[in-house]
Amino acid sequence: MKLRLSLAWVTTLGVHLAFALPGAAADARPRPASFHHTVIDDAGPASIWGKGAADLNADGRVDLLAGGWRGGGLVWYENPGWIKHVIDFAGKFGTDLEVVDLNRDGKPDIIAIAGDGIAWYEAPDWKPHHVAKDAVHDIEVADFDRDGDIDIVARNQNLSRGKSGATLFIYRQESLDTWTRATETISDGEGLAAADLDRDGDLDVVINGTWLENRGDLLGRWPVRVFGPEWKQDKVFVATGDLNGDGRLDIALSPSEPKGQRYRISWFEAPANAKSGRWIEHVVEPDIETVQHFVGIADFNLDGRPDIVAAAMLQGDAPQNVSVYLNHGGGKRWTKQVIGTNGNHSMRIVDLDGNGAPSLFGANHQSNKVELWRNITPPGKPPGPGR
Repeated sequence: MKLRLSLAWVTTLGVHLAFALPGAAADARPRPASFHHTVIDDAGPASIWGKGAADLNADGRVDLLAGGWRGGGLVWYENPGWIKHVIDFAGKFGTDLEVVDLNRDGKPDIIAIAGDGIAWYEAPDWKPHHVAKDAVHDIEVADFDRDGDIDIVARNQNLSRGKSGATLFIYRQESLDTWTRATETISDGEGLAAADLDRDGDLDVVINGTWLENRGDLLGRWPVRVFGPEWKQDKVFVATGDLNGDGRLDIALSPSEPKGQRYRISWFEAPANAKSGRWIEHVVEPDIETVQHFVGIADFNLDGRPDIVAAAMLQGDAPQNVSVYLNHGGGKRWTKQVIGTNGNHSMRIVDLDGNGAPSLFGANHQSNKVELWRNITPPGKPPGPGR
């Protein structure tokens, strides 16, 4: 069916004000990003925990996926009209899902946290396949051992009694329905990302304050490297990107749980040697409630500098902001632009139109409202000296 669109313009006027954080020179503020906020479905799956984005129908446009934990199953929305299609109506879907061509047939498959385990759905008929029976909160998918097959790493969270995030689960693909499972002990908490931090051609694993070096043996040992010795918040959301333009991947962390506490959002500057050098912490937001269950990196105002975005979950104190931190001064100065005040959770950064402008897609985890912030910022000029 054709979904009714609810439209609201988001600008830097009214309550959506951009302001400089400490250290941001008043005469050096970057131009704001511009977004068009849309509710593409106000009757989506119940408690949308899982989100994803990919071109599912091979029309050259990125489509959106949403998975509900308390009903409504897993669905996708066809870009540009956002017609809803059902993948699995009966399942319950957790906080993470990824899209990848798992069987190498040229069609994107879906790997999802499904119930108390991990499953993958085979395109185009979305036949489900079992991967593992481990309760997890975060997953990353890639060819971690560079053998041509997609593998999975995952971890749970330690938020509630009886749960632990102190184990990294590693699933090496032997065949489409056979996975070899290994585990690695890690510091307890929440949050996971995959990135080639040491620039050796394979993806490493980033968690809360440490990263694990991938040495090519997926089922062997993963040496632990510390990047944030002063970072004490164990439940985080993780993003990576080159924030200062030196060609190295930096790390951004936001405090994701629980409500009622305070911490900071920071990025960690990668040294020349990621394994032995000192990572320098730069504070982006010095005092914020620990419900920032999303952090991401992209150039939202199209000025050539990667920015940071963060979003507070709905159980936080009002306002529950979705905020873009505009980068100027090589990641040393930031201007905060609030683009929403009703919160969000585990958002996705997507290029909906193929024009290089990053938009934001998400939903609050106790909501069935699917939201989109389409980036309508005009193209900008490349940064000058000092970025």
